[in-house]
Amino acid sequence: MTYETKTMEVPVAIADRVQALIDAYKAKEKFKAERKVVVNNLLSMDSLGCEMAVYSMPQGELLDTLRFVYELSGTNNKFIKNILTQSRENPKKALSDSQRSSAKGLLFNLLNEPSVISGMKES
Repeated sequence: MTYETKTMEVPVAIADRVQALIDAYKAKEKFKAERKVVVNNLLSMDSLGCEMAVYSMPQGELLDTLRFVYELSGTNNKFIKNILTQSRENPKKALSDSQRSSAKGLLFNLLNEPSVISGMKES
């Protein structure tokens, strides 16, 4: 049996848009996989070790992990949403000391939420 493959001419704008969607999907899946590893490591620690790990995270990793856990938990914390929005709009700007401390505390508290633990088991 011989199979013949036919190709179609697609306008460049459509091909570029489809490729952008594919790239965005791959980046999102890669982000999720990386954050799952980090969150699983945090969840496997005892309470003190987890807290120390959270408090020693650099800002970029802290915000990425907070974003992942926030979406996984399904909570609607306005403060977390504001921090994540600010960091998305201006990623180079450092968080203030109070924002950083609050973000770390909120991340540590979210890690202990039953919705996050069950969400990690499901995925």
